Amino acid sequence: MAALTLPLLASCDKAADDSGDAPPVGLPLPVDLCSSAGYTLLPAADLGQPVDWDENDSFDLESQALDGLLTMAGFESLTPVSYGLRLYKYRYTTQDRGVPVEATGMIAFPAHLDTAPSEPWPVALMLHGFAGANDACAPSADALIGPAQPALLAANGFIVIAPDYIGMNGMGAGSTAHHAPQVGEQVAIGSWDALRAGLALVRGELADEIEGAVRDDVVIWGASQGGHAAFFVELAGPYYAPEFDVVAVAASAPAHSLVSVVSHAMAEYTDPTALAALSLVGMRRWHDAPADLHGLLTNEEPWYFADTIEEALMGEMEDCEPDIDFDADSIDEVGDIYTAQFISAVLAGDWDQVEPWSCYVHESSASASSIPRLRDTPVLAVYGSEDTLVVPEYQRDDFDLLCDQGWDLEQLECAAAGHSEGTLWSLPAQLDWLRDRLAGVERDPAKACVWNEPVCCPATPEDVECGG
Repeated sequence: MAALTLPLLASCDKAADDSGDAPPVGLPLPVDLCSSAGYTLLPAADLGQPVDWDENDSFDLESQALDGLLTMAGFESLTPVSYGLRLYKYRYTTQDRGVPVEATGMIAFPAHLDTAPSEPWPVALMLHGFAGANDACAPSADALIGPAQPALLAANGFIVIAPDYIGMNGMGAGSTAHHAPQVGEQVAIGSWDALRAGLALVRGELADEIEGAVRDDVVIWGASQGGHAAFFVELAGPYYAPEFDVVAVAASAPAHSLVSVVSHAMAEYTDPTALAALSLVGMRRWHDAPADLHGLLTNEEPWYFADTIEEALMGEMEDCEPDIDFDADSIDEVGDIYTAQFISAVLAGDWDQVEPWSCYVHESSASASSIPRLRDTPVLAVYGSEDTLVVPEYQRDDFDLLCDQGWDLEQLECAAAGHSEGTLWSLPAQLDWLRDRLAGVERDPAKACVWNEPVCCPATPEDVECGG
């Protein structure tokens, strides 16, 4: 499916229907937690407004067409879907560190129905996995994979609002803010404003395009980077977006403890070693501190990571291909990437010696965040037993700690599943769990805060041995 090229005017005169009702004001969201920059957030009533929107005709699909695409891509276990769908991408107003910015996202909804729906459609705020860190990597600008994710949820009966994230604009002018993977504040603010703007379109300009009514509440769904984001979007919700009733959260492959990820990343060279570097480099760029990466990363030949890696991973690019000119296979030691001082301090648990990195990592770990939790929304955390990037074992202690802090968690681990497979193979179970929460089905208290053994998840391919 080819991407739809959207010629957009620099100054757009479109405007969505506006009820004139300002969002209710909640408690101030704690921000600026690791610096003394002194910024304050702009009022929510001034943000979350749609600026422009257009349909992606490549994703105007009947259910049989999507089934065929899923089968060709090797995901026959996710078929048949229940509905066809349509998909729009849009641009909206939000803020980053108290500065007004514009960001983009997608809206997908069921379409091509044989009969009118008997119940209102549920709304899902969908948080995508890591796709990159700049405009070229925005899911809404992608021809296939980016739009396919919200399309799949829409075809299973959800109105989907899917932000690209701040710093990843997929339509219109380029981003004026840096994307910061794993920074909870940025993703929470941008996502709640995306939901406000997306629903303004759903209930305004796009209302006649949607067959059926729309529920007033919302569920949150995220995977990988989006799984981490789901915890922080929920945590910030009562402060920044108190008008939304969040019924449930499903977080797949969530690195909810970056403290654990970074600690294990320093112990041996594994996939989390790279994940930690990506997160830390993005944090430095977003906070604009420290002045450079020399206290964190090595700067020796032939790689000179401290001087080059930030621009290589997160600088401007045309095709979402990082400008990395070294052979990754030539790196086999943690000390090839990180300084000895940083490694030894983390391994000793002496985090105070590596500020501001300690604050960045702890404030981006759900159990260590200094933002007080204000509500008890049920959360389903999903892992893959063979995930080498977000290793379930590394998150288990934090899962227990979150439960001790009052988070209402359930857990599912897919046997034989890697990082992406855990999300895909468990998707039917995740959606059923969300539907049960939306329907008010009573939960089994015996499942609360229990870390279960891996099981064969419902969409596991038949040729996979998973012990079920």
